[in-house]
Amino acid sequence: MANLKVVTVKTGILTVILSIFLAGCFASTRHSKPLRSDPDGFKGIRWGTEISTLNDMEKAEEDQSSNPDLVWYTRKGDTLGMGQAKLEHIFYSFWMGKFSSVWIDFEGEENLEALRKELFGPFGEALGSEEPMEKTKRGATREPSTMKRVEGFYTWWGKNTEMLLSYSKDRHKGTLTINSTIISEERRAHEKQKENEERLKERGF
Repeated sequence: MANLKVVTVKTGILTVILSIFLAGCFASTRHSKPLRSDPDGFKGIRWGTEISTLNDMEKAEEDQSSNPDLVWYTRKGDTLGMGQAKLEHIFYSFWMGKFSSVWIDFEGEENLEALRKELFGPFGEALGSEEPMEKTKRGATREPSTMKRVEGFYTWWGKNTEMLLSYSKDRHKGTLTINSTIISEERRAHEKQKENEERLKERGF
């Protein structure tokens, strides 16, 4: 078990946040410029890698009411940095045993700016809100895209990877989430199927 004195990972809360983010953004953001780069994983681990094949992962403390299909880990000897940005924590999630997403915490506007530079370089700068809105009116496409939702909130979309960078000025804290596009779609389909099955059970079928 990872020794996390500063933070306890509440995977149920993280799951809800990620679900809201994915559900709310998917329909409205696939309509702008293609990403310059579309990675197939994070720090040398490809999306879909089985947890059983990795020897340097430790389970993070988790909420007992969390989704049993989603387990969070920390990585032994992980470097808590991206470019010039200093990070507080990096958590790796595995859905049904497959590497599916990353949750990164950081503090301070200086680290936000460092992450913006680190991400905008390879993935492209976020677009202003007007252009995506105009494209939404004309009809969304399925092309990978990048856009700025609101101040301090950025999303990048690709065929392999989806990312969200957010920052709270009030709390002086931010997060960067990086997800597998394919596994995110599999999760949504799986959860929708489970919901349908529960409804059938409630009706006595």
